[in-house]
Amino acid sequence: MNNLSKYWDNIHLNYKSSYDNWMDKYLDDIKKDFKIIELGCGRAYNSIYLLENGYNVIACDFSKEVISILNKELPSLKTKVFDMTDKFPFNDSSFDIVIADLCLHYFDEKQTINILEEIKRILKPNGYMIGRVNSSNDKFHIPEQAEKIETNFYYDGKIYKRFFESKDFETFFKDFKIINLEEKVMDRYEKTKILWEFKIKKV
Repeated sequence: MNNLSKYWDNIHLNYKSSYDNWMDKYLDDIKKDFKIIELGCGRAYNSIYLLENGYNVIACDFSKEVISILNKELPSLKTKVFDMTDKFPFNDSSFDIVIADLCLHYFDEKQTINILEEIKRILKPNGYMIGRVNSSNDKFHIPEQAEKIETNFYYDGKIYKRFFESKDFETFFKDFKIINLEEKVMDRYEKTKILWEFKIKKV
């Protein structure tokens, strides 16, 4: 666990990017008094964008290093450090919206199911999650020499990565209503990335 934490600390210390407008289409449905949480926020580009536009958001991550950076750079941003594989440190029905941008594809099947159960628990009735995950068509980001642990789930010696097929949303997300599901291309990284963008609702 410590090695994994150090891995993400180093990633966040060296990686710089920016908000890429992917949430803009959902903003009309987000009221200013909604309580929002971003999971696996990294440098919190999504949370910072929401905060700057007057939304109430908490940025959360496993990496103490990146949360420390955020606290120094933007003290007005609410933050929380916790491991998503543990029980979330929030009460039932605490949030209107959960944002999970490229943070749900690092876990085995059991962990993924447990995380989604926790997300459902902390969402208010009719609350929803918007997010993005790796697509199984994202060939450039599937490690060539990685060990295959489960179907579409690999370990490259440093990090685990899952790649989702469209049918996976029927199994992993079966306790939610799928409002929107689209395969998209993103050019934020050095290599073009293919991903699934989704909006799902607690039912």
